[in-house]
Parts: sequence; structure tokens; C-alpha cells
Amino acid sequence: METPSRATWRTVVMVLALTAAVWPAVGAAQLTDLSGPEAELRRQVTARFDVVPLAQGVALSGASTERRVEIDNGVVMASGVPLSGVELRRRLGADAALVLRLSYLDNAALRRMFAPPPAGPVPSPVPPAPAAVAVPPVPPAPPPVFDRPSPSEAERVYRRTGARLALGKSITVAEDEDVTEAVVALGGSVRIEGRVRDEVVVVGGDLELAPTAEVRGDISVIGGTVTMAAGSRHTGQLHHGMARGFPEWSWPPVNWSWIGLGGAARWLSLAGTLTRVALLALAVAIVAFVAGGRVTRIGAAAAATPWRAGLIGFGTQLLFIPALIALAIAMAVTIVGLPFVAVVIPLAVVTMALTMLIGFTSLAQRVGQAIGRRAGWAVDGAVWAAVFGLGVIVMATVLARLVGMAPEPARVLTLVLLGLGTAIEYVAWTVGLGAAVMTGVGKWAVVPPPLPAQTADAPSAL
Repeated sequence: METPSRATWRTVVMVLALTAAVWPAVGAAQLTDLSGPEAELRRQVTARFDVVPLAQGVALSGASTERRVEIDNGVVMASGVPLSGVELRRRLGADAALVLRLSYLDNAALRRMFAPPPAGPVPSPVPPAPAAVAVPPVPPAPPPVFDRPSPSEAERVYRRTGARLALGKSITVAEDEDVTEAVVALGGSVRIEGRVRDEVVVVGGDLELAPTAEVRGDISVIGGTVTMAAGSRHTGQLHHGMARGFPEWSWPPVNWSWIGLGGAARWLSLAGTLTRVALLALAVAIVAFVAGGRVTRIGAAAAATPWRAGLIGFGTQLLFIPALIALAIAMAVTIVGLPFVAVVIPLAVVTMALTMLIGFTSLAQRVGQAIGRRAGWAVDGAVWAAVFGLGVIVMATVLARLVGMAPEPARVLTLVLLGLGTAIEYVAWTVGLGAAVMTGVGKWAVVPPPLPAQTADAPSAL
């Protein structure tokens, strides 16, 4: 057997080395030989993004981190999280269409499209065959869409609650709270962050709607301000009156620490009591002069049934505030009565004060007449009898202030006399109020007139 010569082996080795050097360049040329649509898509993508081939798919990066996405087997991701169509358009804007076209290609097609160009010119030992008519490939099925709504688009979960009523304090409707009935606050403010399906009524306070607030009923605010933040929703009517639009002001700061009243405080207490008694005496005299007949009838009822008058007066004082609140709520929740709340409530308070003053005057007049007759003094006049009775009623209070001016050992009686005077005045006001209520503020008499005395010559009834 003839062995190959050394020249023959040298020729085989050179052919193998040339093949190893040329083959990668030929394969790269085949990978980068793209058709017309794919070449145009590659040109548009590379003009807007920096394309980096990955082990699985490709990565597209732009000027900001928001424009960095990855494509792997038709799924568009950002930091490993699949993106929905809405999120992709929010991140890339008009360029999202290019990324969606790339998502229809598999990983092999992506690597073929974005493979790096060869380092040098690729020799072509065999002339290329004439190009055949390109048949457009059938696009694969669209990738799965991960349509996850953003937090602002997600449906909010509420917890339902009933009516919210408050007196003298504020109400806050939380962001996750759904109030199915009305929200009413008297003497307090209301802040709404969640949803209210019925109306909102605020009397004597402010109303604030947060950006997440939703009110589907009417809003009525009296004596306060209304603040609606951007984003809040209100589908009803707004009734707003008597808003507090006055500028805030305060007294200039004064340091009172250097003033030492000492014994002057007791003089101020006495002066205050005497001033109050003088003003009350003037009011009592006016009432006795103007409404003499009513005062007489009320005083007769108080003298005839003092215990009954006292119980009625105490009950009236006890129920006046709850009845006033109930009336305000009943009028506030109705459209017809809402404008009259600011008028009816002060009018009711003034009526109660006048009724108490008339009742107190009638009782003071009765006391003055009774003591005057026993002492033999001429106090039958309605005005003088009322003023004299007032002096008797407040005597203990005035004595308490006078004793407070005495030296230290005598001041022990001040609290005793002051407590006694306060009790006497309260009883007088309460019994007078009850008698006024019993007689309809003196419109009618509840005590029958006294029978005339029978004379000796008058025939007796059989």
C-alpha cells in the first residue's frame, strides 16, 4: 500500500484551515441577510432604541429607565414583570407600536434580526442564486396580554356604614367608608374622604371634601365654609348660607403678670354682683309695668301650686336643649325648613329667656307683696312690689359679697351665704318658669277667683 506523501498531507491541512476561517463569516452573512420588511423594522427599532441580544430574547433601552424593556418569546417585560398594553403605551408612547411588532417574533427570529455585523468583508465563493419571490410569513398567534389595571383604575373596596350624626363634635368619613344614609353635624365640622350616598347637613361648622370624596346627595351648610378639593365629586345640589367670612383678629398681647389685684378682687366681685342686680331690677320693673295682668296671673298660679310649678319649670329646663336640637335636625334635613334654621333657633332661645324673666318677675312681685303685707308696708304697686321681692330673693347673694370684704375670720360665711343665695335664685327662676308655662305666659288663670264673704243677713244656701 502506497503511503501519501508529505506534500499531500500539507495540502489537506491548508484546506481544513481555510474552511475553519471562512465558515463563521459565511454563517454570519446568512444570519444578517434580511428581507425587505424585516430590514425596515430593524432600521426603525435601532433608530429609537439600543438593542442588546440576550440569552433569551433581546433588550431595548432608551434615554431613561422607563424606556428599557425586554422581549422574550412574545412577552414584553420591564425588570422581569410582564407589561400590559396600557402600561407599555404609558412608558413608550408612539414607540410602543414597534415593540408590539417585535413581540410577534420568536427568539430565533429576534437573534437573526439583531445579530452583530461581521468584522470584515465576507468573501462569497459562490454567486448568490436569483432571489425567489418572497412569501410573507404568517404571523404567529398574539402573545398573552397581562392587562393589570393601575391602582388608580382599580375598583376601590368600601365598608358600608349607616347614618352619621354628631352634636358638638366633628365627623370624619374615612376613605374606605361608604355611608348609605345622611351625615348630619350640629356644632361641629365634617371631613369626607370616602363616599356618602345621601345628603350632608352641617350647622355651625365647616365641610371639607377630600380629593377622594364622593357625595351623591344634596349638601347643606349653615354657619360654616365649604371646601372642595380637586378630584372630589358631588352630584347633588349645594345649599350654603351664613358662611364665616370675617377676618380673624385678636387683642394685642398684654402681659398681665405685673398686675397684682390683691384685695381689689373682692371689690370687683361685689361690684359685679351689684351691677347684675341693678340690671335685673330694671328688667323686672319694665316687665311688671308693661305686663301687669300677666304677671299677676302667673304669680297667683305660683303661689297656689308651688311644687307643681317647680316640677314643670325643672322639666322645661331639662327638655329645652334636646327639643331645640331635634327641631334643628328636623328642619335641616328638609329643603323647605332649612333656610329658617338660622331664624327659628335664636328666636326659640329669646322666647325661653323672656318666659323665664316674666315668670321670675311674677314670683318676685308675689314675694314682695306677701312680705310687705306682713310687715305693714305699702308695696301694693306692681312695680315696687316686684323690685322689693327681687331684693329679698338676692339678699343672700349680696350679703355673701359683703362678708367677703370683711377680715379673714369672717370670710368663712362667704361660701355658705353664696351657696344659699344661688339656691334661692334658682328656685325662684324655676318656679316662675313653671308657673308661666302653666298659665300660657299669663294668658289664662289656673286658680279660681276667691268666693265673696257671706254677710249675716245673706240667706244660706240649702
